[in-house]
Amino acid sequence: MPEPADRFTRLRAFEKALYHCATCNYCAVAVWQERGIDGVCATLQAHSPAASYSGKGYLATARALLEGEPLDLTTVAERAFACTTCGNCEAVCPIGMPPTAAVKALRAELVEQDRAPTDAVAVRDAVLTGQNPWGFAAAQGADWQFGLVPHPQPDLWLLPGCAAVHRQPGEARAAAQLLTVIGHDVAWPQHTVCCGAPLAALGFEQAETQQARAFADTVPANVPMAVLGGDCLAHLSATDTAPHSVLQLLHAALHDGRLAVAPRGDSPPPQVVAVQDSCHLSKPHHGLEPLDAPRLLREVLAVLGCEVAQNTAAPRHAVCCGAAGGMAQLHENAARRMAAACLAGAERYGAEALITASPLCGGHLALTAAGQLPVYGICEFIAAHYAVAGPEE
Repeated sequence: MPEPADRFTRLRAFEKALYHCATCNYCAVAVWQERGIDGVCATLQAHSPAASYSGKGYLATARALLEGEPLDLTTVAERAFACTTCGNCEAVCPIGMPPTAAVKALRAELVEQDRAPTDAVAVRDAVLTGQNPWGFAAAQGADWQFGLVPHPQPDLWLLPGCAAVHRQPGEARAAAQLLTVIGHDVAWPQHTVCCGAPLAALGFEQAETQQARAFADTVPANVPMAVLGGDCLAHLSATDTAPHSVLQLLHAALHDGRLAVAPRGDSPPPQVVAVQDSCHLSKPHHGLEPLDAPRLLREVLAVLGCEVAQNTAAPRHAVCCGAAGGMAQLHENAARRMAAACLAGAERYGAEALITASPLCGGHLALTAAGQLPVYGICEFIAAHYAVAGPEE
């Protein structure tokens, strides 16, 4: 029996685009060396090569549902919740199709109809009860701040994000220390409350609204916020919040003299590094393109005296590491294969370390690397290999 088209009202916003896809296959197999494009879709590469998992496949599915075709919604949900939502398919599309936005809308429709996969529902519950999508105990999220003292009257509120405090605590710690060295009076939440980004990515709109209220209660009024994670930054920037990026503050301080760095003799920095550009920070779909985070990160590394191994055209079309969109929770093995591909690429470039500005990516990559290739957040990298001094030293 055909599915009533009015059950998928969110997809109506994309109706015009659904009939303009040229099925050119750019979103699946594009390779264009001069533009830094060497493959597009991590899901096709590491999870399933079936076209229904591609950008054009998601558009075709949305069109079929609006036309009332009798698709099996369990199968549709398996496909829709196997997307990393990285947005690379949109970045390479020559005619501006919105498959990532469409698949997010499709997820919300499936959630509303109680068709979300069991593992996705488990992520929702983990965020609402433990304040992180991995199911870690909430109390563990305070470990990163051991020995640090938040300023009682802060001029800057640091939001490390649950990815940093649970998966890359060294990055959260280094960020707080560096911002203090720069000259900020920094404070942070004593108990991490998720901003709701994982819920929004999976389409749990009602739960995300509930979480947003809980998060807002933890943020002091009239204190600027500095956000460490790209996923948190993209999510909060789409709301009434106007946060700063820690990367942006770090870049400014290195260039205006408020932060001086010198290589440590006891732990000299690597000369050649690779960069994993966060999809949240580099793909247009996530709304942070004006920040130009890939340029900022490379300019920070240049000040540090490091050579970046990859093609300068690579950031906009970097293939996802598998950390985002619920991929690491719902399809762990595929997500690990995605991360392994990124790590192998860094080693092919001859990199001695892999650097990222996103703890979501950094924690996922470090877990997969298991020490074979050092993986750093940019703040942790500076703390590990450089002596730092602020404006009054």
